[in-house]
Amino acid sequence: METLLQNFRFALRSLRKSPGFTLVAVLALALGVGANSAVFSVVNGVLLRPPAFEAPDRLVHLTSDIDIARLKAISVSVLEYQDFRDRSRVFDSAGVYTWKDMTLTDGGAAQRFGVARISASWLTTLGVRPMLGRGFTEEENSPGRDKVVVLTHKAWRAHFAQDPAVLGKSLQLNGESYTVVGVLPPRAAYPERVDLYVPFVPTEEQATSRTTRFLAMVARMKPGVTLEQARADMNRVVSEMQEAEPRYKGLGWSVHVTPLEDRMVGDVKGTLWLLLGAVGFVLLVACSSVANLLLARAASREREVSIRAALGAGRWRLMAQFLTESLVLSVVGGGLGLLLALWGTDALLALVGEGLPRAAEVRLDWRSLAFTMGVSLLSGVLFGLVPALQASRADLNAAMREGSRGTGGRRSGKLRSGLVVGQVALALVLLVGAGLFGKSLVALLSQDAGFVPEGVLTGRLTLPDVRYAEDSRKLAFQRQLLEKLQALPGVESVGLTNLLPLGGLTFRGLEFESRPRPPGEILPEVSFRLASPDYLRTLGVKLLQGRLHQGIGELGQPSEVVINKRFADVYWPQGNALGQRLSLEPRTHWSTVVGIVDDLREEGLEDVSRPAAYWSLDAAPSAFLGLVVRAKSGPVEALRPAIEAALRELDRDVPLFAVAPLTRLVDESIGSRRLSALLMGLFAGTALLLAALGLAGVIGYSVAQRTREMGIRMALGAARGDVLALVLRQGMGLAGLGVALGLVLSLALARFLGSLLYGVTAYDPWTFVGVAALLSGVALLATWLPARRATRVDPIIALRSE
Repeated sequence: METLLQNFRFALRSLRKSPGFTLVAVLALALGVGANSAVFSVVNGVLLRPPAFEAPDRLVHLTSDIDIARLKAISVSVLEYQDFRDRSRVFDSAGVYTWKDMTLTDGGAAQRFGVARISASWLTTLGVRPMLGRGFTEEENSPGRDKVVVLTHKAWRAHFAQDPAVLGKSLQLNGESYTVVGVLPPRAAYPERVDLYVPFVPTEEQATSRTTRFLAMVARMKPGVTLEQARADMNRVVSEMQEAEPRYKGLGWSVHVTPLEDRMVGDVKGTLWLLLGAVGFVLLVACSSVANLLLARAASREREVSIRAALGAGRWRLMAQFLTESLVLSVVGGGLGLLLALWGTDALLALVGEGLPRAAEVRLDWRSLAFTMGVSLLSGVLFGLVPALQASRADLNAAMREGSRGTGGRRSGKLRSGLVVGQVALALVLLVGAGLFGKSLVALLSQDAGFVPEGVLTGRLTLPDVRYAEDSRKLAFQRQLLEKLQALPGVESVGLTNLLPLGGLTFRGLEFESRPRPPGEILPEVSFRLASPDYLRTLGVKLLQGRLHQGIGELGQPSEVVINKRFADVYWPQGNALGQRLSLEPRTHWSTVVGIVDDLREEGLEDVSRPAAYWSLDAAPSAFLGLVVRAKSGPVEALRPAIEAALRELDRDVPLFAVAPLTRLVDESIGSRRLSALLMGLFAGTALLLAALGLAGVIGYSVAQRTREMGIRMALGAARGDVLALVLRQGMGLAGLGVALGLVLSLALARFLGSLLYGVTAYDPWTFVGVAALLSGVALLATWLPARRATRVDPIIALRSE
């Protein structure tokens, strides 16, 4: 212990005597450790920390595909849910939910809540037990008994001040009285952004239709059942259902069973693991930089080490001293890195916005602290071991001779050069990744979304169920709202819909008048949208044929429908779609196709367009509305106060929420890709800077060690250009080896990037060539600076100094 304390005190004195070296080493380590800790905190919160459900590995999510309609990963209908639940042999339980916005009106300002309408089995399937009160009973999933509500912990804390007396309280939701019967524990809510739960009661149409697919279904596998067994069992169920319902045949219908944890994290899983690997490369580059600094410092201390060895210090004692200094640097760098991680984690969450699943669970917990400590200590050993070994091999006689001329430390030259080659190689790998992600983001941003988002403000509103139970009242409110908003100064046009662009998909079954459906055949499905007369024009959608809606019709009367190009190509490839008549299920009247518009990316910029139809508002009046307003000029956000005032005049209990420019919705839809490109760019830039500094340091140190040689060469007639070329060859030789090694590594790792890219191949030649050229240019600059200093050596002074 005494020896350890002596080594520690000596390390502090030694580092204090070299403040420049200590500062650079600590900053490099802090940058590497902090970036790793920040990214690990995100990975830990999103991917590693299990959800707060009982045995989450037994939970699966069920979706279906219908190949004939080009529908992928769609929801299930009420009847399909019942069949899946009852016919399966591998599920303990199953539950469903559907989303609904509701407005709380308890005397004060109206507040909007995100509400999940759930089956009574939903919470038990997830394995969630309320911390206060109870969940729902089966009887409460029936009309007249469904006016009960369970609060999430988030809503209980934010809106009810964690009042335990909230049980039994009556809440006015959408104009109806609901009784609070339970409160969930923290982190137990799913879907993630839900505030309240109410029982799901299907309408008669929903309860009898196999094509009204709108329910998200989760099932709990029995203990010991594997995912493969569950998938095989659902294939059996599908076969049985096709035999019992012949109309399923010929649709290309299939059911997919996915782990719920994978569903929760969406498509960010691969990206986050990639970012963690990339930031690990940054740490390796930082460790190489510090190791280079320590090797240079060890070379300058060879005389000191040799004297200590001559006075009796053993090899292990010398190694322990150097490793102690390395560990002191790593601990200080790790502490500073932890502070950077605190800031960096918040910055990451701010950059990605609401696009990151499970973002509320991202924090620096004990796992993150343990990771930071482990990375710091491992880094200390990693960058300190080689210099310690090198320094412990001190040769007293050689050191005394070399020390007299100031040329000690040549034995570390090859090691330092090797570290620089590794730095350059890792920097090139990161630059290739940044280049590919950057090109992928550019390709996505250049993707035609089918609408013009600039100058459009969006928002959502929900009509209370009691006052707007009749469809006629819904339509009357919508007509009045459109008239009021259209008359506002600065408004060019305004539109209403049931689902905003990039907001997801909802499907309805169709019937074609020209194609009578044989008895028992299942209806084809289409992405269903409602549209006011100016909705598509407000979005800037291109009209290809025919015309748009001219007005809001009367209930129960023939209405108009506009379809997208994909719909027309799938069902009328001969080009005779205009004038065709369609009907939604259940059929009440026929609607005429009056126009064909360009395809909109309704689900996301990366998703392919699906057959979609835009019915007039009177076809299926909805209480859930999306609003789009195009401004004549100026910032679109300036219209918000006037819009909210007009809405209050119509009904003060109908608040406008989720107000945002359409450009923001587009940005949020690609938030994960933007974050990937930005972070990869930052990581690559950091690695490039460290590699350039490492190369410049090695060449500069080499020049300093070869001052006498340079003087002799110039005294014997060598031109300054010859000396410059000599140094440049050395530096560019190291850079060339690094670039070659980096290209090999990049080609080997590129195959892992294919599924994470959009619009660009993982082996894009221009990216590889451009990155190699950029890195070579930076290496040339980093080498030229010390080379230029070498040409200024005065031969006489150089020889005298020796």
